[in-house]
Amino acid sequence: MKIDRNLKVTVESIEDLRRFLEYERRGTGRGRVGDKTLAVLADMLNRPGAAAVESISEIAAHSRVDPSTLTRLGKRLGFTGFTELQDIFRRHVTQTQPFYSTRIHERVLDAQGNSQTELLRHHAATECQKLLAAVDKIDPLLVDQAADLLASAKNVFVLGLRATYGLSFFLGSYLATIRDNVRILGGPGQALTSDLIAIHKDDLLVAISFSPYTRNVVTSVDIAKDIGAKVLSITDAVSPLEVAGSHGVTIAVDQPFYFDSATSHFFVLQAILLATARRIGPAAVEVSKRREFIDKALNIEVR
Repeated sequence: MKIDRNLKVTVESIEDLRRFLEYERRGTGRGRVGDKTLAVLADMLNRPGAAAVESISEIAAHSRVDPSTLTRLGKRLGFTGFTELQDIFRRHVTQTQPFYSTRIHERVLDAQGNSQTELLRHHAATECQKLLAAVDKIDPLLVDQAADLLASAKNVFVLGLRATYGLSFFLGSYLATIRDNVRILGGPGQALTSDLIAIHKDDLLVAISFSPYTRNVVTSVDIAKDIGAKVLSITDAVSPLEVAGSHGVTIAVDQPFYFDSATSHFFVLQAILLATARRIGPAAVEVSKRREFIDKALNIEVR
């Protein structure tokens, strides 16, 4: 933790936050942070897993303060607001804790004493808040650029492994209803080497991964760039998948991805698909009709 002559604080780690808390509690900080705010910070430090993934409203409600208290805390710590403060906890959890078991543990504890109706309503409200927060941070121009790449590439390869395979399957399946030459990578029994060797210079790799990142997806992005193919990375902020300029486009969904936090991520994929369909135009309808004709001939669907 660094403090300049004007008492401006620079925080870069959980350890810095703990030092700041002690610094303020000793009165060294001249009382510039109130007791309630310090209590919130102490609670976050006691529950780093929850602090890394819960919304600002959830954390505020747990500590019985207004969300603006967390925003002011973030600014007092030298950040633009709460999101950058929360990133400290996200990095800490990724580096030091088993992410999935920690998240399940927090959710099991949170559920105690609540009815299923209360849990459903709380979860719905939380996901709505995360969705609106994600939409506010996404640049519409980047969605347009992503649509351009998806519409113009000779072949599109969609890659998401482990938990994000569901996202890649969703995007790839529906993209294939509006354009030809779409391939979903990383399927059961298929070696990733055989998948990636098919990518060439005029193709597009759509790479999907969120913290904690899957190493093979990160490596695949580097391979695609070396080949000269474009990359559309759908990831979170400050990600190793990030690309820009001649390499492609990155769309960051700045929300934690897990089974209880996925609405924002599917929404962004839907927005990209809609923009791509509009960019392709009438040809998208023709592709869809051809697929429907084949599905009907195979008698796939039951109505």
